[in-house]
Amino acid sequence: MKWLDQRLHNADDQTADWMAKARTPETRKRIRRWSRMEKTGVVAALAGVSLLVLAPFATLALAIWFSIAGIDRTDAYWWLWGIAVGVPLVGGILMAMGSDKRLAACFADGYVSTGRVDRVIECPGGGDDTTSYELRVSAELPGGVVLRRKVYREGASPHRRVGGPIRFRHNTLDPEDLHDVLFDGFPGAETKAVRS
Repeated sequence: MKWLDQRLHNADDQTADWMAKARTPETRKRIRRWSRMEKTGVVAALAGVSLLVLAPFATLALAIWFSIAGIDRTDAYWWLWGIAVGVPLVGGILMAMGSDKRLAACFADGYVSTGRVDRVIECPGGGDDTTSYELRVSAELPGGVVLRRKVYREGASPHRRVGGPIRFRHNTLDPEDLHDVLFDGFPGAETKAVRS
């Protein structure tokens, strides 16, 4: 459980940092709300996994008890397995939704910049993990300041995007805060999709 405490603690630190950067009370409230949903999802998913592990033993115990007592209640098995599968599923959905919404809320008051993809680094996955990509991006701001950021993406290879435009959100104007970034799309991709 140490890793869970570390994950939740890191999420709390990260959330507190983003809340400090938020400019409006509404944004801070949204960040806090989605952070709570994400934590609830993590706890529910972990509780559900333990229910899923215990479900076969409970099924066996019920089967023995029902056969000895002469009870014919197959609905008990449906309830048992429905709860054992449903709780981690709901926890996973809450966790994923809370994480995405929290991240969007964290950058809601931030700046939007359009920059250039300077380099793509492939991060090969192993086993069930898919290949991910680290995009090194830069954007020149008025006054000659050049922002440098790292954007992480999965899916199709973005190697063809090197030298092309990329839009991202950020909360600070620190040129070297590499992880203060939220991918916001590739400019021009929407118009190409509409034309085809």
